[in-house]
Amino acid sequence: MPENGKFETYGKVKSASDFYDELSEDYMDMIEFSSKVESESEIFKTIVSEYKITRCLDAGCGVGLHSIILSKLGVEVLGIDISASMIEKARELAQRFGVSAEFEVLDFSLIKEKYKEKFELVLCIGNTLPHLINEKDLLIALRNFYNALVPNGILIAQILNYDKIMENEERIVNVRETPERIFVRFYDFEPTIVGSPSLKVFEIRKDFLKFNVLIVDKTKNYSHKLITTRIKPIKSEDLCRKLRMVGFKEIEIFGDFLKREFKANESKNIVVFARKT
Repeated sequence: MPENGKFETYGKVKSASDFYDELSEDYMDMIEFSSKVESESEIFKTIVSEYKITRCLDAGCGVGLHSIILSKLGVEVLGIDISASMIEKARELAQRFGVSAEFEVLDFSLIKEKYKEKFELVLCIGNTLPHLINEKDLLIALRNFYNALVPNGILIAQILNYDKIMENEERIVNVRETPERIFVRFYDFEPTIVGSPSLKVFEIRKDFLKFNVLIVDKTKNYSHKLITTRIKPIKSEDLCRKLRMVGFKEIEIFGDFLKREFKANESKNIVVFARKT
């Protein structure tokens, strides 16, 4: 704890790649990796069967959780991520689980140059898309996902429900405690003034959030570190609109991977199934 007895509101803002490079060693514990390999396998088994998936691009794969799940189900998987440390960890875990998923450090803007009409499934989950804080970069990524799919291929994208988060200004994303550590994921809202305050013609918008991960080590007298990056929240209507802009026509929105109804004021997640026709 700092001498004044208070935590910083947020730390130095890092790029997405630096943020996840620093988080990579703690990421498995933070997301309960091992238990999720088991708990989410049945969900993805259903998806693989329903959409006849043989090849998948796992975009923003992190430490490879879903790449490993899909590989265990017999799918040929390529996992890509902007964080070299995450990719290194994903390769280690794939070897540990005895699967043959491939992993590559690759920016989403470069997908088009390497992969065209190759995959039946593009998976972009784990709240990856909000890290593309420039709208042009987001559209390029979505268009490249579209181009990477074979005809009738499916994009499954998941983000947190920012309709609800922004409306209620919800700061706490998740709190997890293990025998050794405490992980707190939370937001700082960043107001942006648009217009001219001096002329009293302006509005205050909240276009960006600071995403923070506070890690407290209980074995070291509760020492802590705070890692911060910037994200751009995406609401459900905006995500669907952008998917239509890049060519997707059959778009379904749900509250989870089991295709339960999406409720803007209740659902934890936004899960979109978008087919390339």
